[in-house]
Amino acid sequence: MNTSRFFWGTFLVLAGILILLAKLGVMTLQLGSLWKFWPLVLVLWGIGMFTGARAIRSLLAVIGAIFLALIIYGLWEEWGSGREPRDLTSQTFMETYDSTLPLASLRFISGAGSFTLRDTCAALFRAETETDLGKYEIDSRTGSDKKDVTLRLANRTIGFPAGGHNSVTMCLHPGPVWALDFELGAAKLDADLSPFDAENIDIKTGAADVRLRLGDRAEQCRVRIHAGVSSISVRVPESAGCEIRSESGLSSKAFDGFVDRGEGEYRTANFDTASRRIFLTFKAGVSSLKVVRY
Repeated sequence: MNTSRFFWGTFLVLAGILILLAKLGVMTLQLGSLWKFWPLVLVLWGIGMFTGARAIRSLLAVIGAIFLALIIYGLWEEWGSGREPRDLTSQTFMETYDSTLPLASLRFISGAGSFTLRDTCAALFRAETETDLGKYEIDSRTGSDKKDVTLRLANRTIGFPAGGHNSVTMCLHPGPVWALDFELGAAKLDADLSPFDAENIDIKTGAADVRLRLGDRAEQCRVRIHAGVSSISVRVPESAGCEIRSESGLSSKAFDGFVDRGEGEYRTANFDTASRRIFLTFKAGVSSLKVVRY
């Protein structure tokens, strides 16, 4: 059994057991701030790479997995257990579409929560928010050929706050060429961007579950994902050539249909001949990376 299987097997089993015992009321640990030390997992993994002894590498992988499972448990406990309920605030935001402006950008800034961007709409931008962490605020600026929209959570918390609910559902107009920038905390992000001409997509998040679907409307689409402890799944169309550059620490990679070119670079066979190209860059800590062609 290889080292990565030792790591992920130990991590999944222990994290599941810890959370199950806590939900049953059998055990409660106070580990909410342990997540700040997640880089120690990378240190252990790096030490293991310097040794040729498989037993030592496996032992370090197990220790790192145990530590990571405790971090995940602490994040879950801080986010979801035993918190006093707060009043939910629901808001609706909308920016009108102007067909004379060919370019648009959206910057979305929030903390921990669940965020969805899946549909088109007649407005340039529309969002429905529901949170007990405060209120959202919107800002927009119009230039000669572009409109910039920023939606942010006021007084946001990057980590797991003492709260529990923060959800945002967004939709965009398919007309403009989009630049998208998501700055999140511990987040679940589900974004179907296939209907949009999105040339630049930046996602910065902490402990993340990212589900991203891309289309082939843009001639060149550049996607940059920066994450900590993360599970990232990206769907790319077979009609587009795709290049992946992975600068991740402790990671599990599944890039089916890609050719490994070495030094963290992968390409589809049609990359040089395709009229549409997608460039994916992953910079992640402890991660599970998956890219699927559809």
